[in-house]
Amino acid sequence: MGINSTEVAYGFGQMGSILHESNDGTADAGVTIDGELKARGGVFVAITFLEDSVFDGGASGLVPEDTDYFPGTGTSSPGIDANGGSPTDDVVFPKGITIYGRWTEFNLSSGKCLAYIGY
Repeated sequence: MGINSTEVAYGFGQMGSILHESNDGTADAGVTIDGELKARGGVFVAITFLEDSVFDGGASGLVPEDTDYFPGTGTSSPGIDANGGSPTDDVVFPKGITIYGRWTEFNLSSGKCLAYIGY
């Protein structure tokens, strides 16, 4: 018999999820703060793309909790990208793929995704 661990559950996105569509003009489940999608009380631990999607190229396109471990737009990621650039600018994430990491906020310039919140 296994032990129910909230620590494991929180780490795997069981604090909820958010359906986000680029430029849909709606407030995304009450987590849009100053026009950006943010995980209240946690971080986004996984993002599954429901359509081919591109993150906004600005500083708030994909904001990692730690740039040394997780890709992000508008930031250098020396531990991920060999030239220390932004590994997500202009990259199309295809429908059906899931990326895992720890991001504090993101914004799509095109596409649709389901973002999972963890602690």
